[in-house]
Amino acid sequence: MMKRVRWMLLFLFALQGIATATGMLIPKDPGIPPLAIRYQRVNIEIKNQVATTKVEQVFQNSVNRDLEATYIFPLPENASIQDFAMYINGKRMSGELVEKNKARKIYEDIVRRMRDPGILEYMGNNLFRIRVYPVPKSGTQKIELAYSEVLKMDGGVCKYVYPLKTSGTATRTLEDFSVAATLESKTPIRTVYSPSHKVGISKKSDHLAVIGFEQNRSILDRDFVLYYTVSEKDIGINLVTYRVGSEDGYFMLMISPSAEIDESQVLPKDVCFVVDTSGSMQENNKIEQAKNALKYCVQNLSPKDTFNIIRFSTDVDQMANNCLPATEANVQKAVAFIDTFRAAGGTCISEALAAALTAKGKQGRPYNIVFMTDGKPTVGVTDINEIVANVKRANPRNARVFVFGVGYGVNTHLLDQIADVSGGYPQYVKPDENIEMSVSSFSNKIRYPVLANPKLDLGKIHIRDMYPRRLPDLFKGAQLTLFGRYRDAGDVAIRLTGDVGGKKKEIVYEGTFPAKNTDNEFIKRLWATRKVGYLLDEIRLRGENPELKSAVIRLSKAYNIQTPYTSYLVLEDDAAYTRHGISRDRFKSRQLAPAQPGKDAAAAPSTPGLPALEPTKKAEEKMKASSGRMAFDMAQRVRKLKEGQIGAGEADDEREGVRIVKHVGTRTFVLVEGVWTDTNYKEGMETVTVKYGSAAYFKLLDAKPEWKDIFLLGDRVAFVVGNQCVVIDEKGAEELSADQFNELTR
Repeated sequence: MMKRVRWMLLFLFALQGIATATGMLIPKDPGIPPLAIRYQRVNIEIKNQVATTKVEQVFQNSVNRDLEATYIFPLPENASIQDFAMYINGKRMSGELVEKNKARKIYEDIVRRMRDPGILEYMGNNLFRIRVYPVPKSGTQKIELAYSEVLKMDGGVCKYVYPLKTSGTATRTLEDFSVAATLESKTPIRTVYSPSHKVGISKKSDHLAVIGFEQNRSILDRDFVLYYTVSEKDIGINLVTYRVGSEDGYFMLMISPSAEIDESQVLPKDVCFVVDTSGSMQENNKIEQAKNALKYCVQNLSPKDTFNIIRFSTDVDQMANNCLPATEANVQKAVAFIDTFRAAGGTCISEALAAALTAKGKQGRPYNIVFMTDGKPTVGVTDINEIVANVKRANPRNARVFVFGVGYGVNTHLLDQIADVSGGYPQYVKPDENIEMSVSSFSNKIRYPVLANPKLDLGKIHIRDMYPRRLPDLFKGAQLTLFGRYRDAGDVAIRLTGDVGGKKKEIVYEGTFPAKNTDNEFIKRLWATRKVGYLLDEIRLRGENPELKSAVIRLSKAYNIQTPYTSYLVLEDDAAYTRHGISRDRFKSRQLAPAQPGKDAAAAPSTPGLPALEPTKKAEEKMKASSGRMAFDMAQRVRKLKEGQIGAGEADDEREGVRIVKHVGTRTFVLVEGVWTDTNYKEGMETVTVKYGSAAYFKLLDAKPEWKDIFLLGDRVAFVVGNQCVVIDEKGAEELSADQFNELTR
């Protein structure tokens, strides 16, 4: 399939999706594909739900001659163009707005001519187009566009989608791709969340947030999705759901305290910093990084707080017998104590933690222990189970232990359990990473505690499998995202309770768990990702057992999430799978499509069977590693699974053997001999072939617009409909019989 480039912008509102896409520069010469994107930059300003989008694109003409091309941009139904600028030989050019019927003919002609399913994103929209001549030889063409529209809101939730996924091989920008958004709202902004990309989010206040994403040579392989919620309450709660058929629904619950809290509202807290100064901390200058991070944390404490510092190596040394008020004098005392740290000796973990856990303090005040180490216990109590039992037993103040493991030498199994039994969480830093960044970021987050020991009550709605299982304490400006399943339906009072200064506080919200909601399908896979992360954590913390292992594999197969226990394997034939002991009842070899044009069909290699997602010996060995780099990497992977950073995307870039996998909704497609093949395919299915770009092709799209994302995969696709397999290919049928069409679209 000819290489193509497209760039799109899409707003999908809660409960009602309206798709738009942005510019493509298509040469008049049918032998030249759409021009590559050198860079693309999007600037979005949202003020009280009025969104103004400014687009800047630069296209690259790699041909050694001037080109004539057409720039097309599909506008959302209610959007209005504010500005369009394209300069050719110093002259500003204007564009033409094309109505729907005419636009339909334009895009059908382009799809057939360019063999580019990506242009299907333009279906059903008005088109803004302009003739571009000349696009200078071996040069660039810059285009600027601005338009505005009103975003819709449902239940305090707005959804912004920027579609980037492409068919076939994903487009990569030659230089950078960036999105910068400024969000302003009269109603306080509570949560800003992206389930698709790792964005930077800065909440300047309750009414202003800045969001950014930037990447050089960015692959445009998944839609950029952004949610934001608003609420007048001090702690905002917003609910997003997905439910189809008779199965239990899925929900995402976003909880976010205010970013603007008066000092008088902030809960005073006690903090104890426990720092490893053993000899190994001298490597890579870790001791100096730890000292600088500590100084930042101490200087960042609230005047209401109390704190202490415990240094440990072969012995244990405390700055004070108990926590001290965070006065200027005591902060200076702490800085002087930190300056005395030198890296030498062994690692006495158990005694250091015992000193921190049993420190005296006022009941009702949050007590956090920040524990930094790069090694394993070598002095005193060294048995992992005994250390963990001591932490669980000797914790009269219900302290949260937040662990920072530094380097590959840490015992991740021990540190994970310490964090788990105390209600904290572990974080791991690679040897070449900056400890200061991780610790200071954590310090900023816990500076202002808002609600301790939070609990959630969803009333009559039966909830199961909610992750995280234990709600962490809430802090100013922080965000907590929960995923779970629900059985019942209806309106409900959502109650959030917790401790504020030793007193109970209850906040009540109204929410609806619908009996049906086909929007927000992404929640389903994110929930499964969180559950897999939880199960893997259980295995790592408490040891492997058949029940947990089978649950991970079952979820992996059901939701197409690659795990440490499973990998996609594509082998040369059925005999190879048999030799490796892999059952492939669902995945039998079969030539689903004719050989590619220009090749001798008789000489073409047989199509390997569809991949089996099966347990692998290598994965199991990796799971059993208890220390070293394998364990470190596994701890990082599990953390990312729990946080939804793995498994949520449209495409899976990792490879095992020879396989490329993409997810479309709940389906998984594997690239086999150039054909994107549905893994639901079974041997013996009746096959219906449809010619790419034919009348039958577009007629199916008209009848089943929900298939658009499948058709977007490319010009050779095989997907299952009921008991049949539809094959899109150049040599398929131009027309379908009435019976065939009705059978497929009923």
